[in-house]
Amino acid sequence: MSVAPIVFRSRLGAALLTVLLLSACASPGAQNAARVPLLALSPAALGCSVAVQQRLTVELPDRPAQQLEALLEVDAEAVRLAFFLMGQGMGTMVWDGNRWDKQLGRQWPAQLAPEQVLSDLQLAFWPASTVQDAFKAPWSVEASATGRRLLRNGQERVRVQFVGSSAVEITYPQGPFTLRVESPGGARLCASAQGAS
Repeated sequence: MSVAPIVFRSRLGAALLTVLLLSACASPGAQNAARVPLLALSPAALGCSVAVQQRLTVELPDRPAQQLEALLEVDAEAVRLAFFLMGQGMGTMVWDGNRWDKQLGRQWPAQLAPEQVLSDLQLAFWPASTVQDAFKAPWSVEASATGRRLLRNGQERVRVQFVGSSAVEITYPQGPFTLRVESPGGARLCASAQGAS
């Protein structure tokens, strides 16, 4: 399997990765994120096949918002991600449910684990029931029509909020950043895939 831009048709939220990249480089938010258990669900658990291009926007206090482009492809066999900053490739990642194939460029921040990127994507986009089953006490996930909250002993650690029909915001309330993922085809990945078929 390989990650090739040609297989991606729509824009993937680069904003998510950008937030993660910046926070991983310099903020306590990265430490908070690291304390959250990481999801590593199977690609097939998404329940559909998608190929999307997104824009990720990272918002940090007292800094201009930063944007990143990402390409995401998911099918029953793998999750494939490719990241670009100002047209320059930053790296590719493939997760087949058992192991990683990572090709990361020099620009990729060493502090940011690909596993963190996958976990945040799955928290936002994989079926709520699958995500809820993956966390064990004291962790739990609340899901509603407008978003999700990852809790530890009832305290919010990660908030996912659907904004309109095409964006998702991921916030670590105890960290200083927000990641916004814009998907022109719609933030509900499987709904978008079904609508396109």
